[in-house]
Amino acid sequence: MDRRPRLRALYLCYLSLDDPLVQTQVVAYLRGLAAAGNRIHLLTFETARLTRERRRALRCALAREGIRWHGLRYHKRPSLPATVFDALAGAAYATLLMRRHALDTLHARAHVPAVMALIARRMVSTRPALIFDIRGLMAEEYEDAGRWRRDGIPFRLTKAVERAAIRESEGIVVLTERIRGQLFSGERARHVRVIPCCADLERLTAATPQRERIRAQLGVSAATVMIYVGKFGGWYMAREMAEFFAVARGSIGSLHFLILTQGDRDEIHREMDRRAPGDTYTIAFVTPDRIAGYLAAADFGISLIRAVPSKVASSPTKVGEYLGAGLPVVSTAGVGDLDRLITPDVGVVISDCTTASYRQATKHVARLLARADTRDHCRAVARRELSLEAVGIRRYSELYEDVATRAPHRE
Repeated sequence: MDRRPRLRALYLCYLSLDDPLVQTQVVAYLRGLAAAGNRIHLLTFETARLTRERRRALRCALAREGIRWHGLRYHKRPSLPATVFDALAGAAYATLLMRRHALDTLHARAHVPAVMALIARRMVSTRPALIFDIRGLMAEEYEDAGRWRRDGIPFRLTKAVERAAIRESEGIVVLTERIRGQLFSGERARHVRVIPCCADLERLTAATPQRERIRAQLGVSAATVMIYVGKFGGWYMAREMAEFFAVARGSIGSLHFLILTQGDRDEIHREMDRRAPGDTYTIAFVTPDRIAGYLAAADFGISLIRAVPSKVASSPTKVGEYLGAGLPVVSTAGVGDLDRLITPDVGVVISDCTTASYRQATKHVARLLARADTRDHCRAVARRELSLEAVGIRRYSELYEDVATRAPHRE
């Protein structure tokens, strides 16, 4: 009998269960933790009113995976009061769930859930353990975006929450080695796990046979396909990616840009219309379960992110998916651990967004595409560094065991 210690955890997530990121970066990990014997409850905040039938279907699907789901409504406006209201409502509901289900651990995904957890653990007499999944430097991200000032109240409050959550946590998760080295040292660093945004490599590999069918459907059977998956705006550089494509078309014949986005398309449409004929690119939305097939249809991926200081803590989900699908990656420098991960065998890191850099990067990509072993190299990096099973779930399971071991009354 497996007698390793387990946790009874409530995972707090300030996103909707229908968000693709929640499916790939929350539910996937929780599924693994539940399979390892931990009792898992999940609290999300829903942006739309789900029908009773939809809620029932989601709840049943998660229950089959060993996850009990609870949902509260997400309030958007006015921004700060709405967030405060949601944090207080989340804390109250978390307290209720902790008491009702005899849970012993609060697992907070990012800063707003950390507020909920910090309040809730003071309302429960058993003083539950706290795991803080930092995800990113929220205050610095808003500062880099020009929305907050370092001496302003929102920035200072967010940093105060961050410091309190770090101080009180039995376990901490960050996305990159760079941010662990920046925030932690000595004994404290021993209880910090680096768990990047990982990819389901089995799902990506299983989609490989779809390549020719999807390429035919898109009308790109004879083309070299550059793919981008994700939103635009903010840190994601629509203009620069359109410029890269325009330059790359001069070196890679029959290049087609496949853009899969769940966000607003207006910006990328404008940028592409200015620089390329309409038949050289496709902008579409596909459901998360179909992304793997479209990645199989591509030849290389792109992810240009503005390298502001807060991006030291970032781990783009799309990079793991590109590499897991065997695609070399074009990325900007200074983002998380990508400078280390993207070696010349699996892609190219651009130091500046200039025509000269784009030309040099394109030549390197062309050489990679001509090599028979490039896809194998990409998948090997994904298996070693960004595998959902071998890296993500394993490290989360080790963290849960560590927290449970140091708090034996929580078994």
